[in-house]
Amino acid sequence: MDKKIDALTKKIDLIAEKIALGDARDENSSLRALDDADQIGIEVAHYSQVPQFDASILDTYIPECRRMTQLHFGHIVSNPHAPMAFKEKMGYNMTYNLVPPGHGNALHMHRSIEIFGALDGHWQISWGMEGEHSVVLQPWDFVAVPARVCHSYKNIERQTGQNIMTLLPGKSWITWAPNVVAEARMRGADCDDNGVMTKYALMVASEDCGSFGSTAGAVEWQHLGPDELSPFLHRFEDRRAFTCHMGDPNDEAAVIEMSWKTVRAGSHSSLPHRQGFDLLIVILDGSVLIQSSHGRPISAAGKLDAVCIPCRALEAGEVIISNLCPTDGTLLLVATQMRKHNDLYFHLC
Repeated sequence: MDKKIDALTKKIDLIAEKIALGDARDENSSLRALDDADQIGIEVAHYSQVPQFDASILDTYIPECRRMTQLHFGHIVSNPHAPMAFKEKMGYNMTYNLVPPGHGNALHMHRSIEIFGALDGHWQISWGMEGEHSVVLQPWDFVAVPARVCHSYKNIERQTGQNIMTLLPGKSWITWAPNVVAEARMRGADCDDNGVMTKYALMVASEDCGSFGSTAGAVEWQHLGPDELSPFLHRFEDRRAFTCHMGDPNDEAAVIEMSWKTVRAGSHSSLPHRQGFDLLIVILDGSVLIQSSHGRPISAAGKLDAVCIPCRALEAGEVIISNLCPTDGTLLLVATQMRKHNDLYFHLC
């Protein structure tokens, strides 16, 4: 069975590669839908093809914080000049981080909530000015850390590097915990007092670089007790969806929603859509084919690939996910109404 699954997965990956390169296009076939996909903005960021940035964040100069970062949307905090995988901004910053065993990021906070999703492996999420409180994420769990709370993550696997997703709504802004900037500088980081990398600061010399961060002593940190993160922890086994509104939910406001979706083996499923909502799909497990309502293939995606389906694509027609594998596929869905709010600070959970 494993050999059959591997063979089928390779076939789907080959289809994905051909579609991505345009080699599978036949003017007399239904693959002409690919042209329509380009026009309405459906994109696939294949994990194996998205650049991995080394030493792209201030704290990666600290040995136990070394990791590789992939940028999907927006900017990378403290060095946000790296090109993103997708063409359009969707109102949030999103990265994958490939972290060696025992490594993590340094304590920090944002003016916005920050969502961590365990793409694989087990992760310790710590909070408090000394990281004195913690919880462990199982694979595919996610947690939304409230704004201004000091926090960090750590890969607690003993032997394997693992991937964690970070999702920071609104503006890319950070304050590092006391002593983080000093330690990074001691180890060779070239940055300003806010921890913004100097190379980036020079690129935006016409702007106030303080707008990208502050020193630890210049901000108000929010206290969160040992049990107060529980409402914001979402376990895959519970399937409890997450919703965050910026402002009154009855008004037109920026919204982010996250949930899981299982596509059964050999079946297909329509994607949810509402007017004005963009959709991101992260393939947690399995391989899927993205199709139009008429069954025309648009693209294919495998484990850890991300699929961006903007609102105009969903409004143009039904988008269907087909699972051609003999095992179930698991997806993480991120629905947002935020593309006009790239400079918003998202305070509320």
